[in-house]
Amino acid sequence: MPLSPLRRLALHTLLGSLCLGACLPARAAEPAPRPRIALVLSGGGARGLAHIGVLRVLQRLQVPVDMVVGTSMGAVVGGAYAAGRSVDELESLVREADWNSILADRPPRPDLSFRRREDDQLLPSRVEFGLSLQGVLLPTAAAGNSALEFTLNKLPPGRRADTPVDRLPLPFQAVATDLVGGQMVVLKQTPLQQTMRASMAVPALFSPVRVEQRLLVDGALVRNLAVDVARAMGAELIIAVNVGSPLLDEQQIQSALSVTDQMVRILTNQNVERSLAELKPQDILITPEMPGIGLTDFSRAASAVEAGRIAAEALQPRLAALALPTPDYERLEAARLDRPAISAAALPLGELRITGTQRSNAEALRAELDLKAGEPLSHAELQQASAQLYGRGEFERIDVQVRDGEGQRVVEMKVTEAAWTNSRLRLGFEVASDFSSQTAYTLSGMHTLSWLNAWGAELRTSAKLGFTRQLDTAWMQPLGPGSAWYVEPSINYLGADLGAGIEGTKIRSRGTTLALGRRLGNWGDLQISTANKRTDVVTKGFASPFNERTDKIRLRVDTLDAPAFPSSGHLVDAWRSRIRSNGSDARAYELKLMRAFRFGDWAGHAYAEGVGAVDSAPTYNSTVLGGFLRLSGSGESSRAAVQAHRFGRLVVARQFGQMPLGLGGAVRVGFSAEAARELPLYDPEDLRYRLGLLPIPQPLVRYAASGFLAIDTRFGPVYLAAGGTRKGGSAVYFFIGPVW
Repeated sequence: MPLSPLRRLALHTLLGSLCLGACLPARAAEPAPRPRIALVLSGGGARGLAHIGVLRVLQRLQVPVDMVVGTSMGAVVGGAYAAGRSVDELESLVREADWNSILADRPPRPDLSFRRREDDQLLPSRVEFGLSLQGVLLPTAAAGNSALEFTLNKLPPGRRADTPVDRLPLPFQAVATDLVGGQMVVLKQTPLQQTMRASMAVPALFSPVRVEQRLLVDGALVRNLAVDVARAMGAELIIAVNVGSPLLDEQQIQSALSVTDQMVRILTNQNVERSLAELKPQDILITPEMPGIGLTDFSRAASAVEAGRIAAEALQPRLAALALPTPDYERLEAARLDRPAISAAALPLGELRITGTQRSNAEALRAELDLKAGEPLSHAELQQASAQLYGRGEFERIDVQVRDGEGQRVVEMKVTEAAWTNSRLRLGFEVASDFSSQTAYTLSGMHTLSWLNAWGAELRTSAKLGFTRQLDTAWMQPLGPGSAWYVEPSINYLGADLGAGIEGTKIRSRGTTLALGRRLGNWGDLQISTANKRTDVVTKGFASPFNERTDKIRLRVDTLDAPAFPSSGHLVDAWRSRIRSNGSDARAYELKLMRAFRFGDWAGHAYAEGVGAVDSAPTYNSTVLGGFLRLSGSGESSRAAVQAHRFGRLVVARQFGQMPLGLGGAVRVGFSAEAARELPLYDPEDLRYRLGLLPIPQPLVRYAASGFLAIDTRFGPVYLAAGGTRKGGSAVYFFIGPVW
């Protein structure tokens, strides 16, 4: 039956609507949104450098990172990465860093004030602590803060070390531990340098950091692998890198520091296990294998980085599934690496404020820095000024804040004084033996009281008890707040045997000295002084007293990088004096020069010395030849037996080991070559010499050499050596303490 027009229209409408849904092309499916990826980096000291190897693989595979969470060394690497450092830059900085200096117990020696370098000359031991009415005060850490903080300042690009972490190109948070309450502290808004420093403040190794009235230490104690922090930041997929802190065996626990290390490792492993249980099936765990690499084995940085790379590549199939197309990845990287343009040009100093002083005087510190308002000041010069304050040895921290505006630079240095340094005692123990005729033991101590007045006066007392009995007390008074000029009155006592040349003879002297001096930067000083001394020479029970006045001018320069075994820098000690004693009037001089050097694994120094009279009058030689490194193998010359001498030596050694952190430094094997020219004591004005009745003594030339094993310890250098002098004997030596 034919359809009516109305029914025909209705059928066509129905068929058309059905065809519209079936015949139109299907809409393209929306791509599934990718998960937000968090990179969680654990702590582990030197083992944490493996994170750089992991970052290298993530970069090659173009795996996006949307946020970073770090603990301890993971906070250092992760913070620098989030701030915009490239992987190449990170690896280069790690390889070039001087980790021995970073982990040292004080600022690098070239940064020390000359006064503190002088301490090393008087007593090279590093056994030091504070004294107060409450008792003994110990340093808060085995390693110093300054070198670490300077390194952390350089690690982020530009001036991002001062940038709050919530303003970095890549979202970043770090974990620390509240030392008082024991709680986990998530650092979200603190400046990056302070965040990294607090998160890696390993107890007993680095001192705690105060942040917003809380005393913080290493976050590994409470959350070494902060998976939960990443979840709270909105992470949907986690790439966790656990570098681990394997427990020490019994043979490795040999010191108080190693016991503390083991305690930290136990706490760390326990909280890591809890964090690993929080990982979900879609999360990725990377665990680099690093057998034999400990928390402080930074000399094996390259091995740690390579271990991270190998571990990440082993999970390449899972990581590659997260990769972005090249254009998308490059956009993300460009945003992370974007750095604000920072002018390196110096700006005029508008104001310098030094805050936080308690015992010290801000006015004196400003004068010592000699940064004048209105003069250009660069960031490099500012860092040098901060290092200069650290070099005084009195400050635990120095926070530098810089504000540039209106064409000038305003600087605030907030200092934190170390509680134990105001009244500090250094102890040393010296032993010298040739396993034959000469053995000497000396217990040494040096006490320093600083900031006795607003101008920065210091009282230093040093004493020796043993083969040599000595007591010296000196008051150093600057002639104004922070002035380079100073006066230094002192009193001194000395009792000693003269040596084998005048057997049975002893001396006892006591006197006073008044010196006027001027500091020459932190590398030297110039002094003029006058001293009055009474000396009793006791020979076989008979005493011969005489009084002596000495007027002296003296120049000292010390740029050596180490007091025990330097490898760079130089030393100069030159003086000329007029000595009036019991009617005689003599002029004498002494010149000592040392130049240290390094080539590859070898280091050493060249040394020259000249001692004698300026005129023809005989005088006593104040410097003895003989003994290890001073004509090795021969006995000591008498002070009265030689009128003048010239001496030189070359010492070269190769490092082949390192003492455990906190116990000492390098272990070396080396040798020396030595030569001397001595002029025996005689009076050329004596008529017997002038008439030829007595032959004029001829200079004696002697050559010597030695081989030795040397160990840097906290008590000073330790030497085991064998030496010989041509036609002058040989000897085996054992030394603890300085020998040059």
